[in-house]
Amino acid sequence: MDDLTAGMTMSACNLFAMGFGARHCAVVSLETKRLEAMSSAFAQLAESLRDETLAAILAAMAATPAGETGAGCLRPVAVAPELGGRGLAMGLAQEPELAVFVVEVAGMAIEPARFSAAAEQALTVIASAIESRVRQRDFNHMFRMLSYVEEVAEIGSWELQVGTNRPTWSDKAYAIHGLEPDGELTMERLFALFPSPASEMLNLEFERSAAEGTSFEVTCPLKPPAGKQRVVRIVGRCRDDVDGRRLYGTVQDVTQQMSAERRLWWAANHDPLTGLPNRLLLEDRLTVAMRMARREARSFALILIEIADIARLTGPAGFATSDKHMLGVATRLSAVLRESDTFARISMTEFALILADIDDENALRPPMQRLRAQFAAMQKQEAGGDGMVMSVGIAFFPEHADGQAELMRAAETALVQARRKLDQSVIIFNSHITDGPTRRRATILMRAREGLKKNEFVPYYQPQFDMNSGEVVGVEALVRWRTPTLTLDAKDFAYVLEDHEIGSQLGHAMLDAVIADIAELRKITDRPFRVSINASRSEVLRNDFLETFLEKAHRGNLKPTDFIIEITEDVIIGIDDQTLHDKISYLVSSGVEFSLDDFGTGYASLIHITSFPIKEIKIDKQFTLGIETDRRKRAIVRGVLQIAQSIGLDVITEGVETLAQQRVLREIGCRYGQGYLFSYPVPFEQFAAMLDKTD
Repeated sequence: MDDLTAGMTMSACNLFAMGFGARHCAVVSLETKRLEAMSSAFAQLAESLRDETLAAILAAMAATPAGETGAGCLRPVAVAPELGGRGLAMGLAQEPELAVFVVEVAGMAIEPARFSAAAEQALTVIASAIESRVRQRDFNHMFRMLSYVEEVAEIGSWELQVGTNRPTWSDKAYAIHGLEPDGELTMERLFALFPSPASEMLNLEFERSAAEGTSFEVTCPLKPPAGKQRVVRIVGRCRDDVDGRRLYGTVQDVTQQMSAERRLWWAANHDPLTGLPNRLLLEDRLTVAMRMARREARSFALILIEIADIARLTGPAGFATSDKHMLGVATRLSAVLRESDTFARISMTEFALILADIDDENALRPPMQRLRAQFAAMQKQEAGGDGMVMSVGIAFFPEHADGQAELMRAAETALVQARRKLDQSVIIFNSHITDGPTRRRATILMRAREGLKKNEFVPYYQPQFDMNSGEVVGVEALVRWRTPTLTLDAKDFAYVLEDHEIGSQLGHAMLDAVIADIAELRKITDRPFRVSINASRSEVLRNDFLETFLEKAHRGNLKPTDFIIEITEDVIIGIDDQTLHDKISYLVSSGVEFSLDDFGTGYASLIHITSFPIKEIKIDKQFTLGIETDRRKRAIVRGVLQIAQSIGLDVITEGVETLAQQRVLREIGCRYGQGYLFSYPVPFEQFAAMLDKTD
């Protein structure tokens, strides 16, 4: 209680006591059991005596029957002999607590009505004083909380009356600017703390806000009189009141925040191993390069470089990617590039390069010679370097494409060609590569028919691992087109898989080959694991697909429980739900399980996992890529895991390519993974050898 409040309450008690010939008067809170006010004589008593009197008052009021407290209800109070041995107490109903007066009466009778009226008058003064104290306490609390906000958020407040030259600052605002509250602050002194052009910009914002009555927000560098340069964010608002127009706002030290944002931006836009830009930043750089090239009417080259690490391709399951090799490639190739070039790592084994001012193949020759020389030196000097192969695909802007997606596609098409021709590892995009989609489709389908007759379509196997124990828990069978000169994966012959006739024939051939392989594998090992088989839309649409599958498995002496069939949302969408549900339920009753592949990329995945008897979901690799730095992807994967666990589904995460991704996935509760970190898809012989080594 401050001096003013204490004086008011003491005066009220003195007047009340004197009016009745009493020496002592006190106000007691029945709720908190504390003395709220007292006369000067009562205040001079020993503390022990005051406490004894307080206890007597509380006891008397506690003994008052219910309903008898209130104005006019007097109660005798037995007090210490030093106070005359007797007193009177009266309960007054005052929200939020009951207040009580006690007096030592000098041998005279007290009229209850007179006592009550006088007590209420005195209590009004005391209540006002107590209310003032409460308001002051609340104000102090709010002020203290505001100081906490200023301290934690590094934020101060300011105010400026338009037409004056002297702003008013809070203590924190002074501290942020490195000044002492000396009362000599002027706008000129303020602007002098900011380097040019920040000072001029800030001055203009203040003038504009004052003239137009608008708000502003400026983030700029600040150079205090002493100490390091900081970054501050100044927010201003304008209001008109009786004193005229007033500007007010906050100033916040955002130096650490900006530094943290830069670190987060760097982590989100760079490869953690090599420090090179990642695919996200490459796309941004590519957009800028195209904009500048259009404006200046010039060209540039986009180069995709893929490093095939043979040691990794044939290594045993569980071996991590040779990060040392990828780091060596990044370091060596970066050393021979110009500052104006962009060099990025866009996947585990793939790099991208934007070479500015490269108009044709002649201009491209010198930098490509330097790159190939560096890679050749690495092959000779690094341990295991002789097992690495570099394939390069090149496209020119705007010769081959005038859009970002089209340019990337052209470079990727060239890279596919380079990957197939080991004797010519650098391929520049040529329109003949994709000469007519219709003709290309017809050619591929015709060649596929021949390939089926020659048994060129074979299954490759990519293991699925328990990321906690490192054990193989399953394997996915993936179709490959293996010709005498090259091997293609599914994305290179998508037309074939989508064709109703040939896709169906290919499905039969693949199923026969997988069943034969797994039957052979059962002779080698009795390790329990399931084989995932992908079912295309054309296969599911066939009425005999499920029955044929069971018949072939039985013929191979395999159990339905040995398999899990992977389907994607595009298989389900557009098909009569009940018909498909019945088909899947029939197989499930036979012991076959179903997996929903590429989970999270469709618009109704949650509906499907509740509508169909799905046993497993496979989180698409898009959510794995960058999960070590992207908190949103981590949150999505964690949410999928929680949903899956709550309804009894298994979860496999696809596209695990780095140890960092594996660590993050394990931390958020994902147990099973599949991806290049553990093994590339390999032929049956290599997969069998892999199991033999890990037994």
